Amino acid sequence: MKHCIAFFLLFISLVFPNVTAETNDIVEIQMRDDARLPTDIFLPKKWLESKIKVPCILVRHPLGKDHFNPSWFELVQSGYALAVQSTRSICDESGKTMPYMTDGPDKDGGPSDGYDTVQWLSRQPFCNGSVSTIGMSATGITQFLLAASKPPNLTCQYIEMAAPSMYHYAVFPGGQLRKEQVEGWLKLSQRNESVLALLKSKKGDDSFWNHLNALQGPTVPQMHVGGWYDIFLQGTIDAFITAQEHSKPDVRSQHRLIIGPWGHKWKMTDKFGPFALKDDQKKPPFPISEETWLDYHARHIENGVKTSPPVQYYVMGPFDNSSIHGNEWKTSDVWPPKGAEYARYYLGKDLLLSTSVADKESRKVTFHAKDPSPTIGGRNLFLPDGPFDIKECLSRDDSLLYSTLPLKEETEVTGRVLAHLYLTSGTKERDVALRLVDIYPTGEHYLIAEGTTHMSPQASSEPTHVLVDLWTTSMVFAKGHKIGLLITASNFPAYETSFEEGEKDGTAFTLHASHTCPSSILLPVMKMTKPLDCCR
Repeated sequence: MKHCIAFFLLFISLVFPNVTAETNDIVEIQMRDDARLPTDIFLPKKWLESKIKVPCILVRHPLGKDHFNPSWFELVQSGYALAVQSTRSICDESGKTMPYMTDGPDKDGGPSDGYDTVQWLSRQPFCNGSVSTIGMSATGITQFLLAASKPPNLTCQYIEMAAPSMYHYAVFPGGQLRKEQVEGWLKLSQRNESVLALLKSKKGDDSFWNHLNALQGPTVPQMHVGGWYDIFLQGTIDAFITAQEHSKPDVRSQHRLIIGPWGHKWKMTDKFGPFALKDDQKKPPFPISEETWLDYHARHIENGVKTSPPVQYYVMGPFDNSSIHGNEWKTSDVWPPKGAEYARYYLGKDLLLSTSVADKESRKVTFHAKDPSPTIGGRNLFLPDGPFDIKECLSRDDSLLYSTLPLKEETEVTGRVLAHLYLTSGTKERDVALRLVDIYPTGEHYLIAEGTTHMSPQASSEPTHVLVDLWTTSMVFAKGHKIGLLITASNFPAYETSFEEGEKDGTAFTLHASHTCPSSILLPVMKMTKPLDCCR
C-alpha cells in the first residue's frame, strides 16, 4: 500500500506541479459515534507557502477514496483544498453494510457522516470555513443526502447524474427492481448478497426508504447535470424543481440545470447510443464547469454564472438530421419550459394512436417467462444505453406497437410523458413496460423514452387504471415520421420480471380501450420556435 501511495504522489507531483501531496496520508475523521472514516486531503502550494486559508472541496465516495478522478486535482492546482473520503459502508470489509444509511440527516440521534465531515473540514487550519461538494453518480447521491442534513458551513454543490431518492429513481422506479443497475452496482461495491436481499425485502417499506429520500429544498446553490438517457434523469429534474420551489427565497434563483443528449457514461465515451456525439452536443452554449461554479460561489468571482440561464437543455431531433427543428440547445427560466400543452393520444383500433377515443376493443399482451422482452438501449448503467433501434422487439409475439399516422408537421415533445392504461391482469403480479419510439419512414424504431409499472394481483375482473411514468424527454419527431408506443410485460434485464419460477407462457394482461376505459398516452407538445443561431 505504501508503494502505491508513493507512486501516486510522484504522479501527482509531475502532472500537477502546483499541488502538494504532503498531506496524502490517510486522515481518520472522527464521526459523532466515534467511527473514523479514512480521508485523503490535498492542499495547494498557496496554503503551504503563504498560510492563506482556502475554500475546501469534499468528495464522499461509496466505492472508496481510491476511486479518484484526476480532474479533481486540477481544482487543487487552481487553489482549492480537496478532501476525498471513503464512506462508512465501503469501510466494512464484510460487505454487509448497506450503502448511504449514515450519509444523510441523523435518524433518531444516529450518525450523520456528511454533516460531521463538512463541519470538521471547516475547522481545519487550511480552510477558510467554506466547504463545497462535487461528484457524479454515487458521489452525487452522497451530496443529496449531505444537503438534507444542512451543515452550516456547506457553501454550494455540483451534482451530476444522481438520485435524490433511492427508492423512486435508483432501486424501485415504477415499483419494480432496477435489476441490472442495482445488482451490478452492489457487485462493483463488493457488497454481500445479504444487502440485495435486504433491499428486496424492503420493497414498499416507506419507513426504510424515507431515510434515503433527500428530495427537499436545499439551503445552498446546487448545479444539476443530467442526460436524456441517464439512469437518474427524472431524479435530476425533480431535484432541480424542488430546489427552485422550496429553497430559501435568496437561494431559489441560484440553482442551475443542464440536460444534454447523454447517458450515464457519456464522459467516458463519444457515443450516443449507436451514434457519435458531435462537438456541439458535448456542452451547452453557456458551459458551467465545476471550477466555474465553485469560483463563483466559494470565491465570489464574477464569471458569468449569475447571468447564465437557469435551465439549458438539448432538444433531440432525428438522428439523420432530416428535420428543420431539433438537435439544438434551448434555455428556460424554469422546468418544464413554458409553451407545452399536453396532447392526448388514445390507443385504438388497428393499433392506431389518435386524438379520438376508440370504440370498445381489447388486446392481450403475452409473455415468455424464460425469454422476456429484452432491454435494447434506453437508460442503463452497465448495459448499452442511448437511442437504439428496437425493431428486434417487433418480431416477437409478446409485444404490441401502437403508432400515429405519419406526422403532417414536425412535433416537439418536451416534458414528462405519462400513459394511462386500463388493464386486467388476474391474480398474479405483473409488470407493464412501455417504450416511446420514433418510427422512421425507412423502418427504424429508435427508443426515445421508457417506463415500467408494477401491478399487484387484481381482486376484480373489472379493468384497473394503471399510470405508467415514462419520465421526461425533449425530442422533435420529424414530418413523415410516426410516434410509436411499444407495450410489453417486461424490459429485461434492465428490470426484474414478476414471472414465477416454472410459470408457463401465457397472457400477462389485457389492454382495454373504449369511452369508459380511455387508454392513452399524454405527450407535452411544444409550440415550435425558431432556434438561436448560437445554439445550432
